[in-house]
Formats: sequence, structure tokens, C-alpha cells
Amino acid sequence: MLYSLSISNYALINVLDIEFSEGLTIITGETGAGKSIILGALSLVLGQKADAGVLRDPATNAVVEACFRIPVTENVIEQLFAGEQVDYTDELIVRRVIYPNGKSRSFVNDQPVTLSFLRSLGTALIDIHSQHENLLLADSDYPVRVADAFAGQSQLADEYRRKHEEVLTLAGRVRTLRTACDQAKNETDYLSFQYQELQAARLYAGEQEELEQELSLLEHAAEIRQSMFELSSIFEEGEYPVLTGIKEAARISASVAARHQGFANISDRIDQIRIELRDLAGECSRSLQQVKDDPARMAEVSGRLDTIYSLQRKHNVQTVEALLSLEKNIGKKLEDTVNDTSRLDTLERELNEATIQRNDMASKLHKGRLECLPDLSCQLRTRLSLLGIPDAQIEFGIREKSAYGLLGNTGIDIRFSANRDIPPRDLVSIASGGEMSRLMLCIKSVIAQHAGLSTIIFDEVDLGVSGKIADRMGTMIHQLSEHMQVLAITHLPQVAAKGNAHYLVRKEVVEGITETRVLPLNGNDRVMEVARMLSGSTITPAAIQNAKDLLNN
Repeated sequence: MLYSLSISNYALINVLDIEFSEGLTIITGETGAGKSIILGALSLVLGQKADAGVLRDPATNAVVEACFRIPVTENVIEQLFAGEQVDYTDELIVRRVIYPNGKSRSFVNDQPVTLSFLRSLGTALIDIHSQHENLLLADSDYPVRVADAFAGQSQLADEYRRKHEEVLTLAGRVRTLRTACDQAKNETDYLSFQYQELQAARLYAGEQEELEQELSLLEHAAEIRQSMFELSSIFEEGEYPVLTGIKEAARISASVAARHQGFANISDRIDQIRIELRDLAGECSRSLQQVKDDPARMAEVSGRLDTIYSLQRKHNVQTVEALLSLEKNIGKKLEDTVNDTSRLDTLERELNEATIQRNDMASKLHKGRLECLPDLSCQLRTRLSLLGIPDAQIEFGIREKSAYGLLGNTGIDIRFSANRDIPPRDLVSIASGGEMSRLMLCIKSVIAQHAGLSTIIFDEVDLGVSGKIADRMGTMIHQLSEHMQVLAITHLPQVAAKGNAHYLVRKEVVEGITETRVLPLNGNDRVMEVARMLSGSTITPAAIQNAKDLLNN
């Protein structure tokens, strides 16, 4: 239930704090006093849109804070919190802050929450019933929701909705994956050919550079062998072999060093040069043995390089490493195709199972709706009779649809007639505004205790009603308050007199500034307010006595 509401810097309200009790709370006041402003502020914490135009002082934030006490048996709200990963307690402080730039933030127990979460929470906390809500009767989904509430299967309806959303999600994933699989299937043959071709090449990193160096050696083998032969001759043969000369130089330098230590460095360096030249001579000799003309190997290397160059041109790359990366990517695509096909089979099985479960839930919902409608029609006729429509006829046309939606596959039409001799027809086309308003109140009174709500607000739903019917309407609203908290904004004294608590909304001008204020009424103040509602601006002794009689009753 709602037990307090605080409003600051909103429209005509500077600062306002109201505490509410259980039972029926009446809110009255002259037209334009600000009753709708209070309701508008409350709507903000229930998730309605806001803009900077509501700020009394455009340079200051507007803040609306509502405190709720949640019954321990209320599981839907706790599940809602769990789904949003918000900490839950049975005492909720819901706050909405509107900034001068038009933006707003929402908090529940000081935790930031999204506006969509706030809207879902508001729907579970409070039902605001106003005149324009009669338009819901023209909504084809509304009779289905009414039937579910009356049949006590709102929880099953919620489970169905979640399962239906799961089906839609799975169906979307199946469509996306099937499209991907179809596209991949069209490419599979070509990708497989490319992959097999690259695998057959058996490439390895650095191969191209090795082959190109080997081919260069094979192509110039004769020139290289001739050069190596000439180098060997210079080192070891000829009239003046280099190694022979350096050996003699080493001998002479060693002799000099033996005579004087200062020449030892020269001897050492000549020895080092002799050793290095001897190694070079040996390497040239070995190279002369290794470098051979090998036409067969040259053809083999050339062919291998032709294969590499051809693959590079085909795939528009420059290196063997790029070809190896391409081979890996194509292999991954082929593997993904196999995995996607397997995953598609799994998803299709999940979709089929979820669809069967959803359809079973829809069938149970349809059966419950079908069974409850006769009793619902009877109870509505009884209440309409109390509200001055004794010959009301209400029929529900129910059918199963081929398509499934968020409420299942049930369609329900309301057919109505206010007269015994006129057959029921489509409600929207035959019922007057007053008849629809009374029917809506009857629907609310029938389903309220089944809907799981702890608070309902009636916003001037009694317009156009007076006398005995107004008294019965007040009784019906009061009976609701035995099961839940009820707030009623009313102009009818017959309704106002039945409240457990009474607040007066009025405008006051303080130091030239107009403000909306809310005053609790007790004792004589309440008598005078009911008398004003009875007689208008001039309160007569008869009106006062009549007000006392209404309040005593």
C-alpha cells in the first residue's frame, strides 16, 4: 500500500507531504484546486514521462517520493526486482527527480533504476482508474486480462508471456542462424576446394625465401664454382700462393718478436690473419665441392615456386605467411559451418519444445477464461443493477485464434445492452459514456481482489452520477477498500461520506504566490466540506444536517 507521498517544486506545489492509511481515503476540492496535479506527480513515480514544464521553479529540481509497504504474500514484485537485479525489501521508497533540462532519474531505495523498470513496478503497485481508462473497453486485449484476473490465473498468464517471449527470441535466433547456414552452404564447396588446395600445397613459414635462395644458387652454379676455384687458387696455388706468403710472414714476425718483445703484437696479428685465411681457403674448397649443376633439382624448386606464386596471385597476397593465415581462416569458416549446422539443430529442438510448452499454457489459459466468463457476466449484471442499469445484458464472445500473442491465442468480445428488449451488440458501438463508466467500475470492483494489487485510485469516475446511484457507487467503492487500499478523488458527497480518511485540496495565495495545499479533514471540518459538496458555495443549515446524516450512515 501507499503510505506517504512527498512532492516538491512541482506545478503549483512548493512542498507537500501526505500520509495515507488503509481503507478508503477521500480526496475532494473545487475544480482547479490541484487534485489532478497530485495525481500527475504520483504518476511520475509510477514511470510516466516527465519534462521541465512541470517545474514550479525552472532553476530547481522537482522531486516526487512515494513510500510503499508491500504485503508479504506479494511475489510478483519480488520476482520483478530479481529480474532487474535490484535489492528487494518490503518497504519501498520510490523517488523521481526531474532536472531543469527536462531529463530525469529514478531511484528505488536509493538504487538507480530504469524508467521501464519503474513503469513495470508502478503497474504492479497501483491501478489508477480514471474516466479516460474507459477507452480500455475498446481494446481487444483488455477483456482477456479481465478474465485472467477474475479466473485467478494472472500468474499463469505471466508465465505464458515469458514463455512466448522465449519462443520469439528462439525463433529470431533460428531465423538468423538458418540464413547464415544457407549462405555458408552456398560457399562451402568453393571454400572446401580452396582449403584442400592450400592444404595439398603443404606450405610452411619461410619456405619461399629458402626456395628463392636455392634457385638462385642452382641457376648460377657454374659462375659460383668458377669463382670459388679462382679463390682457392689464390689462397693455395699459383706462383705466389697467399697462404704460403702469409706463412713466411708469420715465421719472420715470430723471429723478430723473439728478439724484441715490442714486436710481439705484430706476430700475433699475422698469426690470426693466417688462421682466418686458412679457414677461408677451406670454405672455398668445400663450396667448390658442394655447388653442382643439378637440372632436376632446379626444375623441382622452380615448380615449387611456381605453385607458391600461383596461389599468391589467386588469393591476392604476397607471402607464404599470408597464404597460411588464409588457410587457417578458411578452415575456421568450414568448422563454423559444421558447428552452426549442429547449433541450428539444437536451437530448432529448443524452439519446438518451447512452442509446445507455450501452446499448452495458452490452452490452459483459454480453458480458464472460457469457464469463468458466465460467472463474470452474472456478477457484472448484479453490480450494474445496483448502479441503475437493472436490465443490463452482458455477453462475452470467446474464440481461439490461430496466431499466438502476449496474452495467448484467445479473443474475447464484449457485447452489451442496457435494455431488456434490445439484443446485445458490440459494447463500444452501443453503450453510452455513463454506461461504460459504470461498467468499468463494476469490472474493477469484481476483479480488484483477484488482481493482486494493494492500491487502486479512482479519479472522478463518478461524474454524471447522483442521488441513489451515487450512494450505491460509494458503497461499491467502499466495499473494495475492505480488500485493498482505495484512494478516491470525487465530487460526490455520497462517495466522500464513506471514506475512512478525508483530504481537502485547495489553492491558496501566500504573499502573492499561488500554491496547492492538502489539508486533512476531521470532525466539523469534514462536515462542512461534505455540506459544501451538497449545496455549493452557500452552505445552508439543511446541507449541514444532510452532511451529518451522510457521515453518520
